[in-house]
Amino acid sequence: MQSPRPKNPDSRVALPRPVERALHRLGQDISIARRMRRLSQEDLAQRIGTSLSTVRRTEDGYPGTALHTFLRALHVLGRLDDVVKVMAIENDKLGMELVREQLPQRVRTSRSGKSRVGRLASTKEGIAADTDELEGF
Repeated sequence: MQSPRPKNPDSRVALPRPVERALHRLGQDISIARRMRRLSQEDLAQRIGTSLSTVRRTEDGYPGTALHTFLRALHVLGRLDDVVKVMAIENDKLGMELVREQLPQRVRTSRSGKSRVGRLASTKEGIAADTDELEGF
């Protein structure tokens, strides 16, 4: 059985200060981008399929605003791809470093009669030729 969650908004866990600042900054940036495109808050609300009060809360950086609301606003404003690029795995320096630390120091060949490269090549026989740029890895 699930324990009931408190309904009192004052009982919520406080956001870390950097998160509060980021939400406020994101809201401000959405507001500026909207105004640069000569859109009213009502126009943006209609285009993202939400209410005027939700757009106002989004622009105020209200922490209860759903992530998809921020993303839909960025999509309408033509900035969604920028967020996707920032969050791309290849831009995660810490994550990539942690993965590198876990890589083995050396790789031994298998003792079976067929090499690993041979097994991989035989399982990929039906794949198109343009996908073989990393063949053998």
